[in-house]
Order: sequence, then C-alpha cells, then structure tokens
Amino acid sequence: MPIDDSARTGFPDWQVNHITVQLVAALFGQGAGVVFGHDWRDNGVMEAVHAFARNMQSSISAGKQKEDQLLCNVLPWPDEPKLTQTEQQQLSSTLRIERAGLPTEVERYAAEANTNQQLYAYLRSRGLTHLRWRLSEMSEARLCLGGRMSSFQGRYPGIIEETLIAVHAKKPIFLVGLLGGATTQVIAALRGEGPRGVFQTLPDVRAAYERPPIPESDERTHGDRTFNEAEVWESFRRVGIEGIAARNKLSVEENLELFQTPVFDRIVTLLLIGLARLRTNGTATTPLRPTLTSD
Repeated sequence: MPIDDSARTGFPDWQVNHITVQLVAALFGQGAGVVFGHDWRDNGVMEAVHAFARNMQSSISAGKQKEDQLLCNVLPWPDEPKLTQTEQQQLSSTLRIERAGLPTEVERYAAEANTNQQLYAYLRSRGLTHLRWRLSEMSEARLCLGGRMSSFQGRYPGIIEETLIAVHAKKPIFLVGLLGGATTQVIAALRGEGPRGVFQTLPDVRAAYERPPIPESDERTHGDRTFNEAEVWESFRRVGIEGIAARNKLSVEENLELFQTPVFDRIVTLLLIGLARLRTNGTATTPLRPTLTSD
C-alpha cells in the first residue's frame, strides 16, 4: 500500500511492511509456504521480505530442493529481479524469484512496447492479470490486507483483481481489514454495501481496454480483456460473506472479526485456524501455500 493510501488509515509504509513480515513469519513458523506477486521498490514489501529471508537462511538447510522453498516471489512483466544472481543463489533454500511473463498471444508484441506508450500500458496491465492468475494457480489460499485504490498499473487495483480471480477460481480468501485500503472495499461489497470509492484507473490503461492496440482472439483470455467495474462489485456481492466463509472454513462470525479486529495476534490466530481447517477438510498432507497480497 503506497504512502498516500496508508497515510489515510494511519499506517506508513514501514509499518505496513512490518505487519506483512510478521504475518510471513507466523506462516513460515507453521511450515507454510508463502507466494508474493509484489514488485521490488525501495522500502517496499519485498525489500522487507528479502531481509527476513536473509535472516532465516542460516536456519534452513542449504540442500533443499526448489519446490521446498518456503517463499516465492513472482514478478510481473517486464520487471527484473533486483537481486543479483549471486544474491539469489545465496537465498536459494529460502526465497525463489520467478518471472510471470505475458500471455502467449501477446508475447510477440513485447519488443514494440519500448517505443509505444499505449502498447506498453496495455501489455503491462495484461501482464499483471496474467501474473495474478499464475499466483492463483500456485497457491491454495489468498490472504489480503491493505492495498491501493490509486496509482496502480493494471485494469483494476491489485487486491481487487486478485480477489476477483480467487472468487472465480473458488479459492479460499482471507480478508484482513486492519490496514484499510482496497481490502475494505472488497469487504464492503461482500456485505452488499457496494463500493465506497471508484477505481482511478490510469487513462492510458482504460483507453487501451476500450480500443485495444493489438488484436487478440484467444477465448481463454476473453474475460481478462474486458473492463467492467460494476460486474466486479456484483461478483463480490453475489458470493457474500457466507460464500467466503464456506471457502475459507472460518465461521461468518470469525470472518467478521478478521475484517475489523485491530489486534494483530488475533489476526494471526484466525488465519492459522482457517488454514488448519482447510488442510483438515481437504486432501493436503503438507502445510498449505497461500498467496499474501498487501499492495
């Protein structure tokens, strides 16, 4: 969550990062893997997660295989890892970094984006949606807290689109209202209250969806190429709090508490209870791997 959003709820970036890392540590301590879709920016979430991974490295066996790494960061197109190859190798038993790339149908246009601003804005947005589907495929649950409602580069704010994808994929979703932001917009929609604000999608991005700069015909990505704010909120309203509860195995009352409690320890307890119930009620024999989204 950027400074302008977090300041409204009284949480500066450093505190958002601290809370995020505390959640990672709690999940890590239970043996759960965590997947991130954040980019790398100065004083951002991944900088804080990197520091955590570096501190934890000495307690993790250097002989772990790739699939055993407990932290994974998937980068959106065209971002590159901020860490050098040497630094990534040094953290290889704790943190893995991957590139999500672009949908197959649009990959061939990537080189042209360097000299075409509208095309870049569109491919960046399509790449973010592609990343978010990849995160959904890699994880068994989604944890959401905070999140920006402005200055984002996708068709919708990150947490909004990622929650929408999780809803369509019928994935368990845990919504933590502590940091406000886009997460509380989703919570309001689930309650049937409708949005308390509007998306401030970048003009270049909105124009690109209205008049796509490139042709696409792949039916599998048709839904990713549409822009319909009203349908987003209606999707959340239809699933409702009862639907979220049925999927994340917390009761309606426990979800309501997760939406509003200011007590961090209680948030952690509720998340671990839900994840434990999912494991017990499912077929998993190892700790679940959730995606944690805070921006």
